[in-house]
Amino acid sequence: MITSRQIRAARGLLGWSGDELAEKVDVTRATLSKIESDLVQPQERTLARIVEVLDTHGVELTEGDGVKIRQQEIRSFSGKSGYKQFLDHIYVTLKNGGRIRQFNLSDSKLLTFADEYGQAHMVRMGEIDDLDAKVLTTEGDTCLSANYCTYRWMNKEDADLAPFYVYGDYLMLPMYESSHKRDWVSIRSKLLVERYTKQFDKIWANASVPKKKKGK
Repeated sequence: MITSRQIRAARGLLGWSGDELAEKVDVTRATLSKIESDLVQPQERTLARIVEVLDTHGVELTEGDGVKIRQQEIRSFSGKSGYKQFLDHIYVTLKNGGRIRQFNLSDSKLLTFADEYGQAHMVRMGEIDDLDAKVLTTEGDTCLSANYCTYRWMNKEDADLAPFYVYGDYLMLPMYESSHKRDWVSIRSKLLVERYTKQFDKIWANASVPKKKKGK
């Protein structure tokens, strides 16, 4: 999640006063000042609102408490901190509802990478209304942990297809090669989203409903 240093730096990049940001986030100037000075522990939804406002105005969070002005609608996320920022971006994008299509990406490998933050993310996503979330994972995968998602097992011949994650108008492609180094690229493109979703829907139609474990 965004830090106080990043909030101050982002205001500087945009040339905003504290009053301007406070008005856009819908908090008092005194509250924002305390957040920027680390004098209070803000509520998660307040930080998410700050991220949303800055993101809308082209500010991108980077490694090491950094910020930069986004030059194009392509975002990169790297490492554990980057993955947490990616989860935040999913939440901000879909907090009022929308579409998720998760293909060939297991929850067991994704959310555990974010430690406890992954669990907190699932809780907040589960509170969103009008969320249409579908997941295609490999046959035999029993880590079907998100109660807001509908899961299916893809056929074995589809297991070698490249993984992707659609959320809203964004397409995320994982770029990592091992569990030690993980990078993701997120592209905002309605055209790409529709093409990948069309591929997803074709495979979904022939996928199977996961079998429940005996005794459950």
